[in-house]
Amino acid sequence: MLQARVQTPFIEKNPNKILDNIKSAIRKSKSANMTVDISMLNLIDASKVATMASTYHFLKFSDGKINWIVNSKEIEKMLKPMNLGNTKFIYE
Repeated sequence: MLQARVQTPFIEKNPNKILDNIKSAIRKSKSANMTVDISMLNLIDASKVATMASTYHFLKFSDGKINWIVNSKEIEKMLKPMNLGNTKFIYE
């Protein structure tokens, strides 16, 4: 199975720039499955990025999945009511 991995530079803390980076990787990707590391972000920024990028990813790959590497289980708890079916959270 082909899978893309998106590495976000640890220097970058701006969630909008990180989101743009992830969206660019989704546009260029030929793989419906991705792993994205957003563990450097706080709860609010990680939730925003995961929600927006998961929605963007679903529009291109409706059958794809994104594995989000995060630093807290709270992010999954916060996003669970949104029912983002293409996401899985991996805790660092």
